[in-house]
Amino acid sequence: MVKQSPRQRRAKAVTSAVRSVGATKRNTAAAPPAAPAGGAGKPKRPPTDFEQRLYDLCKCIPAGRVATYGIMAQVLGSAPRACGQALRRNPYAPTVPCHRVIAASLELGGFSGSWGMETANVKRKRSMLAEEGVQFDAAGRLLPSAAGAVMPASELAAAAAKAGMLRLAAGATRS
Repeated sequence: MVKQSPRQRRAKAVTSAVRSVGATKRNTAAAPPAAPAGGAGKPKRPPTDFEQRLYDLCKCIPAGRVATYGIMAQVLGSAPRACGQALRRNPYAPTVPCHRVIAASLELGGFSGSWGMETANVKRKRSMLAEEGVQFDAAGRLLPSAAGAVMPASELAAAAAKAGMLRLAAGATRS
C-alpha cells in the first residue's frame, strides 16, 4: 500500500465531497455561455453542475451582505473547500459576485486564486465590499458593527428558493 501525504489525503477528501454532490456531471439544461478563455485558474470549459448551482446561489447574496464558504457549503450539502475552489475559478465575476463570500473566521479570505491581505486580488475584493458598505479592520476581519451583514444559511437558502435558483443536493440542510 502506498502511503499518502496529508496533502494527498485532503485532495482526495475534497474530490470525494465534490463528486458526492454531482460535480462531475455537466450542466446540460440551459447551459450558460462557455467560460471565457484566459485568467489564471479560469477554466476553458462550461461550469459543472455543482459549479453552476454554486454560482446561482452566490447571485442570491445581495450587495452589502456576505456569506461564508461554510454557509454556501451547508446550503448546497457540500464542503467549504469545494466551494472555495469553484469560486476561485468563477469565470462570470462580477455577475456572479463571489467577492461576497468570506472565510468562516469572518476574514476576507481569498479572491480569484490569491490569498493574503497584500495581494492585488484580495485588495480588490476588499474595495468591492467596501463600496457595498461591508467594512473590515486593518487585519481584514469583518468589523463587529458589520456582523449583521453575514447571511445565515437559512436566509440564503430561502433567498435562493424564492428566486428559483437553487436545486439542493440530497441531504442538504436549510438551517
